[in-house]
Amino acid sequence: MRRNQVWTMVALAVALMSLTAQGMPLCSYQAPETLLLDATTSFSYQYFDDANTPGTDVNTGRVDFSFSRLRDAETYGSTLRLNGLMGLSDFLPTQWMSEGTASYRYYVSSSLPLFGFGGIHGLFNTSQTQLGLEIQSGFGFGRFGDVTPLAKAMLVDINLQKNKVTYVPLPDSVLTTMAQTIGSLSAENSIETVVALLESIIETTTGLQLDARTLLMIEDVVANSDTQRYCGFTARAGLGYELLDPYGGPQSFLLALSADAAYAPDPNGQMQWHLSFSGPFDVASENTLTGSFSYEVMVSDANSLEANYSFQRIQPAGGVAVTSHVVTCNWVIKVAAVDTLVGFSIARTSEDAGWSITFSLSTAMDLI
Repeated sequence: MRRNQVWTMVALAVALMSLTAQGMPLCSYQAPETLLLDATTSFSYQYFDDANTPGTDVNTGRVDFSFSRLRDAETYGSTLRLNGLMGLSDFLPTQWMSEGTASYRYYVSSSLPLFGFGGIHGLFNTSQTQLGLEIQSGFGFGRFGDVTPLAKAMLVDINLQKNKVTYVPLPDSVLTTMAQTIGSLSAENSIETVVALLESIIETTTGLQLDARTLLMIEDVVANSDTQRYCGFTARAGLGYELLDPYGGPQSFLLALSADAAYAPDPNGQMQWHLSFSGPFDVASENTLTGSFSYEVMVSDANSLEANYSFQRIQPAGGVAVTSHVVTCNWVIKVAAVDTLVGFSIARTSEDAGWSITFSLSTAMDLI
């Protein structure tokens, strides 16, 4: 019994230390307006022809792409998203899976995240006979918020401690003030002005005099456009109408459900979820289900990890459901002058005999 009590006290102490170390939650920051843009693409191809075997041994590749634009203000918001991949064989497209959506939201109140929406949704898969396209409208609940300013303020605080300029974290109230200052960056409020204000806030709080190297570090963090963090969710329900049936069938009215979520656990990480479902009123006989999850994290200054998962399930009327899964993972490792990229991906559709697996490893080194 005494041993159990000791372990309980240790567990509580560790939990309290974890909470203390974590500080204020990143998602607690409220930005007056959110505007986030992100676009990525990747290409890989493998070709191998052994003279001792007939024909070409390996001649395949793939292209992955994604684009997203998210805007959220007090009374309105909009979302534009496009994700897809294309498989290549003999330098020609042989497999593809893509999804795109564009929608506009109007909030009934700046304090209540209840909105009406309207938009268009498209889907294209190798198994379809044509592009699937539908218009949607309905109501939803939720809101997204840009927490990038607070993430940058936290990174400045972390770097101050790492460089031994300070030895304790800055108070939450100071981090909030720094985040508001970083969020005021605009064409009228230059980066030099923002850095000068941050310098004044930190020096007033700590009683220290920041040197030129520290000010350059602060400027680099504030100016870095790669750091985009946001939190929140939206859930939507409504009706839709098919402009184009993916299998050439008759057009019909649809039920449309979707949900999106984003979470930034710390300044170095970002998670995103997406799920959508649509189908006619007889959803059991015909429906479309799509989803995706992504996670990116800066493990350290020299290591970063990005992982993505997406799937589609299309149930045509009177046909057999076709399901597609794609998982990709990229790990970048930097050690001294050596840069290493480890890539891994697996893909499969219900029509395939098994999983298609791709593994790549590349290394670059500065010799001089």
